[in-house]
Amino acid sequence: MNVLQLAILTILSEDERSVNELREYLGIDKKRIIKSIRSLEKKGLVERKTYLGEGDVIFGITEEGIQELYKYYMFLRDLVKEMEISVCTRFDC
Repeated sequence: MNVLQLAILTILSEDERSVNELREYLGIDKKRIIKSIRSLEKKGLVERKTYLGEGDVIFGITEEGIQELYKYYMFLRDLVKEMEISVCTRFDC
């Protein structure tokens, strides 16, 4: 799982979004969003909800996606705490 995929899961955990909406939120080009969405879809973490005009698709997070996001949240939360200690020790913050 990469950072972009985690960001997509986080946004989709709030509400269903189209590829174009994800692109606007993340400031990432559409091809990268689509590639990440396809990977998440293959893993069963997101699913297509509906098709919009102009070829856009609405995606939502699955229950498996919520569980995966929570697993990474727990890991990243602890990692950020460790990073804060390391960085603040080094830079006296």
